[in-house]
Amino acid sequence: MSATIGKRLRFSITFKTTVTYTLVFSFILIMLSILLTISFAGFLLYSTDRALQKDSQYIAALISSGDELPLEELANWSTMQGVLVTLYDENSDPVWTSAEKAGSPVYMPRIQLTPTSSLDEYLHYEKPVLLTKGIAKIELAQYLYEEMGYLAILAGSLAATSLFAILLTIFIGSRVSRKMLRPIDNMTRTARSISAGDLNTRLDTVTSHDELKDLTVTFNEMLDRIQNSFEQQKSFVADASHELRTPIAVIQGYANLLDRWGKEDKAVLEESIAAIKSEADFMKELVDKLLFLASADKNGHALQRVPFALNELIDEVIRETRLIDTEHHILGNSNDKAVFTGDRTLVKQALRILVDNSIKYTPAGGSVIIDSHLQNNKALITIEDTGIGIAAEELPHIFERFYKSDRARSREGGGAGLGLSIAKLIIENNQGNIQVESRPGQGTKFSIWLPSAI
Repeated sequence: MSATIGKRLRFSITFKTTVTYTLVFSFILIMLSILLTISFAGFLLYSTDRALQKDSQYIAALISSGDELPLEELANWSTMQGVLVTLYDENSDPVWTSAEKAGSPVYMPRIQLTPTSSLDEYLHYEKPVLLTKGIAKIELAQYLYEEMGYLAILAGSLAATSLFAILLTIFIGSRVSRKMLRPIDNMTRTARSISAGDLNTRLDTVTSHDELKDLTVTFNEMLDRIQNSFEQQKSFVADASHELRTPIAVIQGYANLLDRWGKEDKAVLEESIAAIKSEADFMKELVDKLLFLASADKNGHALQRVPFALNELIDEVIRETRLIDTEHHILGNSNDKAVFTGDRTLVKQALRILVDNSIKYTPAGGSVIIDSHLQNNKALITIEDTGIGIAAEELPHIFERFYKSDRARSREGGGAGLGLSIAKLIIENNQGNIQVESRPGQGTKFSIWLPSAI
């Protein structure tokens, strides 16, 4: 139920930002208005109270002068000043009040301001005096009509101003928020318009140097990576299909040949069987490599990391290669002792790929030299051949999947163009890196750097 209501009451960031700032601004404005009103009311009461104190001193002096109470003069003064005067005897009984003449209502004090002052519609002040002519205390009361009017005007003005300010805040806040968040709206529309068939759309970079520009640049960079990945995936599928098409066509051709008449000819039968086996082996190798790369792309390989001697592994690769290949000189001039913690099987596979690649593109009688050295707590393994070399413009691409070098190399060695990609992936997964140097006609040199425990 709450989730359904939440979906229906989905508010935009602009709305939530505007409401939040409006509430905060309104709270501050209301608090300031209340504080200002209370302060102004206190100032008015204080001013009136001080005035009554001075008036009480004047009346006390007036009573002390003369032989009789100046009641007529007090009544006239009370009428002119708008101040109610009441005289009390020593028993606090009223002796005389100007209210009898003026017809003023009896006031009932409710809020004590000081020990001698309180507030209702009147502010009154009491002043004890020396017993003179039967008078022991003077009480003055000031009607607060004007003060209440001032407060009402102030409160109304503040309320109107606050309301206008709040409405203005809502208007300006919504427009500013909408303008500031416009790049995000554009980003949303762009993201919705992107599909697998069209990954070329990019966001316009905003002119301001703030977080939104950083977000826009990051979003465009993400789109670049997605597009590159998608293009690589399409190229990968196309290249894999192309590589599989040739052996399938060869197998299908020999199968049709045998089906028609070749099975009666022993030589043709043997040739067909050999070709089919060769193409099947090629397909198996290709599929294994594709599965290896697909597994690495999806989850990465769970490496069996164990410490092992790199020099012993290199000696092992040299011995096995010499047994397999007798047409080339497989040399190991130097092989420093070094211990490396990694996946021994995969590292050996990478070395075999690089050695096989060197043999493949080195004419018979040429040399393949496998050396290792220790430099700066790292093991440097070099595999150098005296083969046909690689053109400079092709060096940046040789580790790309399905990339094949020039036609001379392709005709010479064949292959699907996945071996070097796998070797590079294995080396990097084992915390190493690989580099290549080559010149046409002068051979190729692969350099592998691995962290060593020495």
